[in-house]
Amino acid sequence: MMLVQMQNISRSFSGVMALKKVSFELSPGEVHILLGENGAGKSTLMKVLAGILVPDAGEIFLEGKKIEPKSLLSAQRLGISIVLQEFNLIPDLTVAENLILLNRPEGNLAGLISRKKLVQEAQKIFSRLGISISCDRYVRDLSVAEKQLVEIAKALSFEARVLILDEPTSALADEEVERLFRIIAGLKKQGIGIVYISHRLEEIYRIGDRVTVLRDGEKVGTFSLKDISQDELIRLMVGRPLKEFYPKSLVELGEILLEVKNVSALKGRIHDLSFELRRGEILGLAGLIGAGRTELARALFGLIPIEKGEIKFKGKPVKIRGPISAIKMGICYLTEDRKEDGLFLDKSAGFNLTISQLEKLTRLKLLSSEKENRVIRELMARLRIHPFAPEQDAQSFSGGNQQKIVLAKWWGMEPDILILDEPTRGIDVGAKVEIHKLIGEFVSKGKAVVLISSELPELIGVCDRILVLSEGKIRGELSRAEFSQEKIMSLAVPS
Repeated sequence: MMLVQMQNISRSFSGVMALKKVSFELSPGEVHILLGENGAGKSTLMKVLAGILVPDAGEIFLEGKKIEPKSLLSAQRLGISIVLQEFNLIPDLTVAENLILLNRPEGNLAGLISRKKLVQEAQKIFSRLGISISCDRYVRDLSVAEKQLVEIAKALSFEARVLILDEPTSALADEEVERLFRIIAGLKKQGIGIVYISHRLEEIYRIGDRVTVLRDGEKVGTFSLKDISQDELIRLMVGRPLKEFYPKSLVELGEILLEVKNVSALKGRIHDLSFELRRGEILGLAGLIGAGRTELARALFGLIPIEKGEIKFKGKPVKIRGPISAIKMGICYLTEDRKEDGLFLDKSAGFNLTISQLEKLTRLKLLSSEKENRVIRELMARLRIHPFAPEQDAQSFSGGNQQKIVLAKWWGMEPDILILDEPTRGIDVGAKVEIHKLIGEFVSKGKAVVLISSELPELIGVCDRILVLSEGKIRGELSRAEFSQEKIMSLAVPS
């Protein structure tokens, strides 16, 4: 008997069909991959199964019994848990409180929770999953990767028969990915069915049994991963072959644009960092979680004060006193967490695209609607933001298209340096290639990019040089001829 059967599911938003009679099945102990471009309907379909969205039409069966989950909690009580791309944690509660909030340990009196018991229960869950995060820490103080691990642990704290993972490895370094795969293997043995949404094609072949491909809200087909090639999957997913994952145009490196000398910040959490960045260069920052990559990026953008050292921009010493001074200087930063730092989610896509360009779009303190609309149309077309609906709230776009909106916002500023922190996280392979091409186009104009990515193949495929950070220090510098995943990992692991 199938664990889950979804039959002819349809769902629309404001008259636009997001799902068109999509059917999907999941067996006990199966990892079923759900694949498709951003906006294909993957997350929408799984939100229907998880009770977050109610379908316009169609039926759902769990072990042969018809169900109608109408909320996240009702689905969880049926044994269906989901880990979404966007976190569903409460920042001002501790890790333990977030883990046990909806699944209280037994033995409470009048609904009260013993803090000691709560921490013990949370530690049991973490121990089972091999996660080492202090349960007393507040969620607001966690990194994106740590929040992702807490979300996964939270989902598994319920007696789940069905676990939905939406881009679960997007914020994880290689060691955390391996840990997650071990967890998934254990869950399979317990008969738990897992729906796994990912754009990382190299990983789905490692853990998946079957794959269902969606395109434009419709089901293309379901296949055994043993019987279908990666190239064929890409063709089915995007409707065209992709010959190059990492298109690389040779750009002659120019003069030194940025010099960082002996920079330290955060009381030594990043310590004595020195490097140069040239015009035309894509400089990669590699490292494990907590290595200091994001902290360095935030310091260069003025979000973190630099305590020691010197920065030169275009040959002149500068003080980056905050994001405004960085932007005026010509340095822009795409953050790793678009939801928290990159977007006004309740504002329109058009508002987000032009909010940083108001000075360019105003004359005598009056905003030119004609100029604004032209810029919005150009940016949405250039980065293929879908749907082409600038009046729509940013929160209504898929995760990948939200990322494109943030990138387009800075693209329109025409900076000299773009610092990109996980720019392709949660983005489908077709959009990844487009963004890689945009990065190449950007540096071909004599500009420079600092690229942070947890995907080593991406760093190796795109960058000219890679700096490897560990424990807040630069442990090594690799030229293109020296690139290999083994070398990067050997430098990244703390000695």
